[in-house]
Amino acid sequence: MRITRGSILGIGLVLIFCASVATAQLTECSPEDTSALLQPTDTAYSDAMGLGSTLSEHGFAIRCVLTSKLGLLFKGLEGAALYRTDRGDFDALFLTSPQTFTELKIVERSMKKGFVYSFAGKSRAWATNRLESGRREYFLKHGNQLLILDDDQLRMKLEDALNLPRDN
Repeated sequence: MRITRGSILGIGLVLIFCASVATAQLTECSPEDTSALLQPTDTAYSDAMGLGSTLSEHGFAIRCVLTSKLGLLFKGLEGAALYRTDRGDFDALFLTSPQTFTELKIVERSMKKGFVYSFAGKSRAWATNRLESGRREYFLKHGNQLLILDDDQLRMKLEDALNLPRDN
């Protein structure tokens, strides 16, 4: 294996970003959030830091990266993270590469008290196959990542940062 100066520089930048996120998390997370910080031992930590780095390069200030409660939404997830940013909060679910969310179908139904989502496709949802929300949720597929959020302005900013097609 040949190690080049560029690969060493790239690894160094990722390590610096991870260290800066970890330091920022200690100072910008609320006291309630500190117990849920995503740890380097979490299986999705590397993917979560990679996504955070990409977003930082596009002007997002990542305040906290926490363990997400949606980590059990699909079978076979590598893990999940909740991002608190200067532009809003969102969850990111991660599949183990090279798996992707490309073939995941999301069905939205409007109810009197909000929305109900069900899922079909290669990524298998948990047994109930149901996600309920008082607000409309947006689902952004980005390779092995599925971002879930309820803010339309944040959706557009994430689509721009990740070079995703607009979901009109």
